[in-house]
Amino acid sequence: MNLALAQPRSPRTTIGGLAMAAHTADKARAASAGTHGNFIYDCSVDNKLFAFAGIDASEYLAAVTSSADDSGAEALLVRKIAGKSDDEVAAYNQVSLEWAANPNRGSC
Repeated sequence: MNLALAQPRSPRTTIGGLAMAAHTADKARAASAGTHGNFIYDCSVDNKLFAFAGIDASEYLAAVTSSADDSGAEALLVRKIAGKSDDEVAAYNQVSLEWAANPNRGSC
């Protein structure tokens, strides 16, 4: 994915039930390829996803780049959040989507 030419997926697009996961996966793929444009992988918002899932940027990057689709990222996230309640996931998603709705959020 070349983020100098296209936008990452919407923060609303989920992987493993988590908002921001697809957006972050697109940035990870682009960062790995050196085509991230003005987008930053491993920014503060990405770190909220990583913290909630109990992973770090390098672990997510490895999962994302392990497959051509989202299956590597999905397997990692589903495994890592297995102990989270539906309410915890919903609260995380709400906070993430509130950030996405902020017009002053920048291009993280």
